[in-house]
Amino acid sequence: MFNSLLESLPFPPRVPLMGGPTPIQKSRLAWGDDPLYWKRDDLTPYGLGGNKLRKLEFLMAEALSQRADLIITSGASQSNHARLTAVVSAMMKIPSVIIIPGKTPTEWGGNLLLDRLAGAEIIACGEEPLDQAVERISAERRLQGHHPYTIPLGGSNVLGSLGYFLAFFELLKQAEEQGWTPHTLVCSVGSAGTLAGLVAANALLPQPLHLLGVNVVQSTDQLHNRVKKLAAEVLDLLHAPCPLPPFEVTTDFIGPGYGLSTPASSKVLIECLRTDGVLFDPVYTAKGVAAVKHLMHHKNREFPETIVFWHTGGGPAIFDQHYYKELLSYA
Repeated sequence: MFNSLLESLPFPPRVPLMGGPTPIQKSRLAWGDDPLYWKRDDLTPYGLGGNKLRKLEFLMAEALSQRADLIITSGASQSNHARLTAVVSAMMKIPSVIIIPGKTPTEWGGNLLLDRLAGAEIIACGEEPLDQAVERISAERRLQGHHPYTIPLGGSNVLGSLGYFLAFFELLKQAEEQGWTPHTLVCSVGSAGTLAGLVAANALLPQPLHLLGVNVVQSTDQLHNRVKKLAAEVLDLLHAPCPLPPFEVTTDFIGPGYGLSTPASSKVLIECLRTDGVLFDPVYTAKGVAAVKHLMHHKNREFPETIVFWHTGGGPAIFDQHYYKELLSYA
């Protein structure tokens, strides 16, 4: 059913990095009557996994087509996107530069350690906005004779979002083969590309799913508008323009802000690890799982509804001392 649809769409080239579908795991958590599944993109190949590998399939293909000899990207110090960009760049024998805010780190735990082991050059840009620092450093490297390819924050542009357009149909095919139907799909949202790809794909269904994005970084209006813009660009790129179905974005679980855990996220991380053996990170995916728990405890429906939480990875971040010390207080 879905294969013929996907074969009819004009996808740009991509580098095969995924190696096949990621598994789906049924949860044993007793949060209500609704079946709950984890879509395990934390188990993608390479560099301890994560959702950004789907985006990098398209982004790195474009970098190769442009004969880039340097990959430049940016993110927070514990950026999962930066980690996977560094690893994939190293695998392709292309040097990488990762630009982070603030001062040069004195501790190299979690993703920062993996960035360095992958050979990335890490540049701290102080108070300079990340996007301006990326432009400045890209220009400097061009003057030095390089041909840099710049990947946006989180890999979240129209090309990167294509990864989750395809992932949406991967999930539907797996569910169909396993004999169940998803109704609600939840994911944590930061740079918007993952949710945008899912929203764009959902637009092609005769009966769209309920999509909920759990905001971990910015105002709801800004994020909602960015998701809509990216999703529309995905459909335009694929020559499949159509109205976007409704989707929700909530900021109810963001807590004190981006990169900061909450008691709910820390507690649910430990609960999931001890019950399902699934590791989330306290500041991104665990906030999304906290939203799922709340949804299941406070549902206003009269019938069970199958919920899928898209686990986008991030486990290595807990080995940063800032996070693991806080988690130990809840263990």
